[in-house]
Amino acid sequence: MIDISTHSLRFPGVLVPKKTKDLDTPFRKGEEVLTVRDIRGAGQGKVGNVRLVNGLSDYNGGTPWVRYWVKFDDGSLLGHVSHSDLVRPQQLNAWQTREDERVEAAKAAESAIETDAAAPAADAGDAGGGVASLIPAALLERSRAAKARLLGG
Repeated sequence: MIDISTHSLRFPGVLVPKKTKDLDTPFRKGEEVLTVRDIRGAGQGKVGNVRLVNGLSDYNGGTPWVRYWVKFDDGSLLGHVSHSDLVRPQQLNAWQTREDERVEAAKAAESAIETDAAAPAADAGDAGGGVASLIPAALLERSRAAKARLLGG
């Protein structure tokens, strides 16, 4: 059995996949959007419509640089708005979940870096941290010995 929703009604027999819109799908002209950050006079949670999509694309497979011109319900028009500052109203919960996951991942990475940086300092017996915690203990001892030899102490 073939699912009729994947067929083109204009060209019977031609399979056309459904277009799904996720958080990274570019907005189209006329699409309703919601601001997720305060941007140049447009507060967070302001509803508007995309009036113009412009930017630069990378033909080598890189990420395109896309900006939007958005006309808000109060009549104001704001240009050069990044995709990361906008979301479709029906995808607001998915966006919030993704942002919470990013914050948690950043916190986990930061704590891992702090743990890795604290380990050499504990091994060297220097709990003070700083530059000395990044230098191997053998080199620090060699430097102390040379300083004592040169200064006669």
